Amino acid sequence: MTGPAGMPPFERLRELCTRIPEGTQELLPIIDFLETFPAQATEEALIHLVGVTALGIAKASQGGIWNGTRWIFLRGNASPFPSHPGPGWTSLPWAYGEEQYGHLVVRTPEVPAALTLLLSISAPLLAWRRLEANRSDQNRALALQLSRLNTLFDLTRNLGEVETRGELIRLMGNTLAGEFHIQRLLVVGADGSVVHSRGLGPLPAVLEGESIHRIVAEKGLAHAVELRDQDHSYGFAYAAEPAQGRLNDDDELFFQTLINITSTQLGGLELRETRIQAMKLEKDLELARNIQRRILPKRLPEPEGWQCAAANLPYQAVGGDLYDLWMASDVDRSPRLHIALADISGKGLPASLMMTQLSAFLRAMADRRVVDWGALALRLNARMNEVRDQNRFATLFMGSLNPATGDLRYVNAGHNPPLLVPGDGRPLEHLQPTGPMVGLLPGAVFREGRATMHPGDALVIFTDGVSEAENLAGEDMGEDPLVATVLENPGASADDLFEKLLTRTFQHLDGGGFKDDVTLVVIKRL
Repeated sequence: MTGPAGMPPFERLRELCTRIPEGTQELLPIIDFLETFPAQATEEALIHLVGVTALGIAKASQGGIWNGTRWIFLRGNASPFPSHPGPGWTSLPWAYGEEQYGHLVVRTPEVPAALTLLLSISAPLLAWRRLEANRSDQNRALALQLSRLNTLFDLTRNLGEVETRGELIRLMGNTLAGEFHIQRLLVVGADGSVVHSRGLGPLPAVLEGESIHRIVAEKGLAHAVELRDQDHSYGFAYAAEPAQGRLNDDDELFFQTLINITSTQLGGLELRETRIQAMKLEKDLELARNIQRRILPKRLPEPEGWQCAAANLPYQAVGGDLYDLWMASDVDRSPRLHIALADISGKGLPASLMMTQLSAFLRAMADRRVVDWGALALRLNARMNEVRDQNRFATLFMGSLNPATGDLRYVNAGHNPPLLVPGDGRPLEHLQPTGPMVGLLPGAVFREGRATMHPGDALVIFTDGVSEAENLAGEDMGEDPLVATVLENPGASADDLFEKLLTRTFQHLDGGGFKDDVTLVVIKRL
């Protein structure tokens, strides 16, 4: 923009000032100030221009601008009391509205009018410059936040697509390097394994504590952040300062945010892998359950004049209890009811596998006539000692019953004594152990026991999951309630008696749960 005859406006203003009466030439420094002001890019440059112009107007060689705590502009010797400098000095407030910028302190006996005018003009210009600087800072901060939101979005989206822990860590490392211009980075797992490195040269696969400290010191890895979610630590990320500058507080917060997102995704990846393993295990358990169901008899044999009832309740998905009843022929070809009930030590799949082996051995050795159950137990013990897992063993009650006479030949290998409850008032009979557990002591001796079941008698065989069922006070049920239930129901069928025994057991639990596999067999002679 130009004035008359193409003259720039500030030159035209200066020309007019030189034509009017003396005194108006004091405006010339103000005009110079206004012309020069737009070129001052920073607040410091503007303050310097105000100070230089003020000294020029006052024709002073000493003076400055005091902001209340320090000199932000100074020429010559400073006054020791800026707000009250004393004779020969002038102190003028520099303010705009309620905003106080400081005092202009000048060594001059008189205050030129242009000096006050300069301060009144420059104060709003300084306020505007600060507003512009603040707006510019806010725009830069907003742009940075938007950029980092995009980074978070991209990282979150890409993290959801990776399948392995190594890929996830590498993606995080590349994001950190790109966002902060970090050239050296190291990520180690909780076990010291090197998961990812950048700009560090060849490294061993695993770093011990001292090796990590040495690399951190030598490579200037100034930042260390743990990769951790609420429950687990996945290792540490070590990073150098950016290629230019240092990480400020906001940078470190965003750095930590990226690490936290990665840690959460690591936890999710681990959970997903755990879920896959759990699904595979569930399939294996389902297969084991199906095998176990096929091992247990689908229908119980019931010779004429006899009733049988039995069930197994595994504590876990599969159990270590076994029961089996089957018909076999004796020497004279008369039918015999073979009975077996076992309790493998421990629970779950290992006990179930050993139970499967025991069931196979029993059927192979006792599928037909058994001359001596003690001798058979000796053979079975030797076989189980060959295949048993660590210290796993089994308690076992097995034998054969003559349906015509009620004669019972049996072996009790360390099992809970079955209860032979008479129906005619005779004393209760416990079928006590006749040898140790099977698979515990190689070369152990077993003898055959004998008993007789009369009409009305009931034989109750159970595992310790029944007798050791605890109520909420931690008290075992024991066998007395079982005996009482049988005696109180002399005319009950085997099925009814079985149901009443289980009901009595659940009543003792009083809302609690079983702590072991539960197996119960009831045999009733009518």
